[in-house]
Amino acid sequence: MIFAELRPQMEQLAHDEMIKALAFLKSRLRAETAANREHLARVQAEMDGGRKVNWEELKRQLGLP
Repeated sequence: MIFAELRPQMEQLAHDEMIKALAFLKSRLRAETAANREHLARVQAEMDGGRKVNWEELKRQLGLP
């Protein structure tokens, strides 16, 4: 699937669904670099060890309103 096929569907999304899509795309882009893959692995290990992030902190980290 290419962006030209996705765009009309994306334009129909409600605001809250666009925010979810943006967060997903941002996470996918960040995972593309070796440094970010290492960071994500470290964060996952911390979460597995019991450290969690609340919703407000997650939105702040993702740059969401």
